[in-house]
Amino acid sequence: MTLLPHRFRPPKKTEDKKWETVKFLIENGFYYQHIYEIVEAKNGVTNYQNYAKYPDNLRDAKEFVEQYKDQARK
Repeated sequence: MTLLPHRFRPPKKTEDKKWETVKFLIENGFYYQHIYEIVEAKNGVTNYQNYAKYPDNLRDAKEFVEQYKDQARK
């Protein structure tokens, strides 16, 4: 069992492809926590902007994991 935050909205039981996407994201350290689209560091200050939307399909999930891998939980 995996504890996920309240912002996780599970797919319907019959939507197997979406459940595969959820499994893939969790296996890669994305537990539906906030992921930021823009992270800037200037003069020792880190600025976070805009939450990224979690993908609904496996193809987009692979791109998501690659793009935001530095924000994944270890």
